[in-house]
Amino acid sequence: MIRSIRGLAAGAVLASMSWLAACSGSDSDSADPAAATVDPSTLCVSSACGTKTRLLEIPNAENTLFTSQGRLFVSGGSNVYEVSKDAAGFHAAPLYDGNCNFTGLAQRGDVLYAACFDLRLYAANLSDAAPKLQAIYSLAGMAAPNGMTSGPDGELYIADGPISTSHLPSPKIVRLQFDAADPMKVTRQLTWLSKGVGLPNGLSRRDRTLYFTDTSILPPSLGEIRSVEILPDGSAGTPQVLTTILASLPDDVSVAGDDLLLALYSEGAIALVGADGKIVSRTASLSFQLPSSVKVGRPPLFEPTDLVVTEKGVVGVSQTGPLFGNALSVYRPNR
Repeated sequence: MIRSIRGLAAGAVLASMSWLAACSGSDSDSADPAAATVDPSTLCVSSACGTKTRLLEIPNAENTLFTSQGRLFVSGGSNVYEVSKDAAGFHAAPLYDGNCNFTGLAQRGDVLYAACFDLRLYAANLSDAAPKLQAIYSLAGMAAPNGMTSGPDGELYIADGPISTSHLPSPKIVRLQFDAADPMKVTRQLTWLSKGVGLPNGLSRRDRTLYFTDTSILPPSLGEIRSVEILPDGSAGTPQVLTTILASLPDDVSVAGDDLLLALYSEGAIALVGADGKIVSRTASLSFQLPSSVKVGRPPLFEPTDLVVTEKGVVGVSQTGPLFGNALSVYRPNR
């Protein structure tokens, strides 16, 4: 979420695995295993080959998460929604009985986690017939809990940033650990990474590498994608700059095979970034209304060549319509 301008999704674990196995994870697993196997060459990330379609109005749409069964959840400025589809089209059902500015989404086992700007972590059991989010933990010492992803050892990572409208900045990535027997109980919060961090935003993971978007405090670059290894003992390696993005503020980043998908918020575009950090392709500026995230689609709601995009629009402005964002959209190759 961009807070200074105009105002990693976690994967599911196979149902046959026990909760303990789901919590412990595996070094070879990515936060989104299906996205990690995508062939990026099959994706259209260019205005020359694709067309955008608005699907749903989601106020200040922020992020998305697909489960392994293809269930889709979307966070926004007032709620988290589960998206469904029938003959009449797409629908969004809220998961929270209230109003909160939700940001990052992640999954551990059968539990969906959502970060909110009220500085609390929320959770819902996805095995329930009608999952409902409830606050389970107060996030200490944070200003703007934002991007979130699961870790390979059952932990969660949350980016604190870029800038809150109500708290002084405290740029860092925190790590949450859980009770092995209770997915609703956080047992430890620690500052996992604060050095080599500017103003972090989106988070994603492939194997034991975290990718995060950052805003550099120093010129000439404005936006960056950085990578950092999760070391065998769980500590953070040294952050590396994968790519710099001149004159643009990036928002969320997601895995697409060996490449990354990037939402270029301030440019109104999405991009495919290669493993070498170079932009492989991108859509035209203003092709999206201030996009906050982009992910590869998943059946049964989408084709694997679809790109699901949240168009946030101007922070705090909930007016709907094609010029204002506040939408869940899909970008499809022209047939």
